[in-house]
Amino acid sequence: MNKTAERALLARPLALCLGAMAVVWLNPNLRQDTLFLWLAVIFGAPTLLLWVTRELRPIERIAPIASPVISLLGWGTLATFTLGLKSPILAAFFFEVALAAVSMGPAGVVAVTSVAIVVLALVQSLFGLAGGWQLLLLEAGFLIVMGSLGFAMAQRRVAGEVALRVQSDELGQRLEALQRELEDERVVSRVGENVARLAHGLKNAVHSLRGFVGLIAPEAERGGASREALAGLRAAIDDLERLARLTLAESPPTANARGGERAGGPRVPGEAGPVPVVRPASRSARLAAVLEAAARDLSPSHPEVVFDIRVAPELRALAVPLEETPLRELLTILLRNAVEAMRGVGRCTVEIGQRGERCHVSIVDEGEGLKPEVLERIFTPGFTTKPGGSGFGLFLARRIVEDLGGTLSLTAGPEKGAVARLELPAHMGGGGA
Repeated sequence: MNKTAERALLARPLALCLGAMAVVWLNPNLRQDTLFLWLAVIFGAPTLLLWVTRELRPIERIAPIASPVISLLGWGTLATFTLGLKSPILAAFFFEVALAAVSMGPAGVVAVTSVAIVVLALVQSLFGLAGGWQLLLLEAGFLIVMGSLGFAMAQRRVAGEVALRVQSDELGQRLEALQRELEDERVVSRVGENVARLAHGLKNAVHSLRGFVGLIAPEAERGGASREALAGLRAAIDDLERLARLTLAESPPTANARGGERAGGPRVPGEAGPVPVVRPASRSARLAAVLEAAARDLSPSHPEVVFDIRVAPELRALAVPLEETPLRELLTILLRNAVEAMRGVGRCTVEIGQRGERCHVSIVDEGEGLKPEVLERIFTPGFTTKPGGSGFGLFLARRIVEDLGGTLSLTAGPEKGAVARLELPAHMGGGGA
């Protein structure tokens, strides 16, 4: 019950008492008779009791309509003992209709107006005023006109309250979203300094690793297997450097700055021959190729996981307009999340599709699944259900996707496990990876 309705409940008994006292004061013949005061008490006490007990659940429901009905009966009784339909007390009927218009809904205004007309008819039937039926019709007409105005006013007020409530709910939802984003930023900022230090340390480690590669390169070039291992090591070092520079928001180094990564350039001491060219990542990466490469990276450390990648032949050339490194990082996070959900054993099914200008990737695992309360917080930074987990993998994955103009969602599987759905801009052909 709103404040206006509560004030209306209190106004009715007070008005009844004041009305009875005014009639007795203005009519000297009634001063010796306490009947009017008793009538005010008889009808005012129940309405006052409704106001006092308004917060009780049963009373809260019946009070808005019971209070005006009791009050109208009280005004009608007072009118009956004065001049009937000619009594100035009947002006209170219009007061009741106006009070209903500001404190009740349209249906309440109709109900109060109808009860007022019925009470008028009762007054006429009891008082029997000559020619009273014509007066009754006139006063009932005035009540109908006022009730119609009150109905329109109540309808407009209720519509405004509904619109205000909807707007308030929307603002509340936006505020909650902003609060969640602010909390995310606070969590991320707490680890930001450590991430920067880690990236700087990673860059230093990369330079050291390049030096060691230069030392072992002459021996590794003699055997085919060793040569492949050396190539893989160089590729891993390049990925580490790109990741470090991406974290620090630095520009990619030039060929000379990396110690001679083009034919004929300076060499790392002890390295035989020029270092092979390391080309910058393409601005368009073939999705299937990058996905298969991410799966290959995870396979050696998780031999009991089967990666079932399903790509239609016509979608083999499906590409996304972004560099391979962030795309590979994104897919690696999602695949690793699926592998860890299955505890390193099971089948991870990946499907690639296209709808219009958007490509869709679904990654389905056979893990234990996720509870609804976990799904609500799964992208919150620092939140994790894994022992020893950091809680930043899926958060970073979502940030990468949003920066690329895509979407990422995680839902429970149809029977078990979870389904990660990724959507990105796409085009066919011309991919780099």
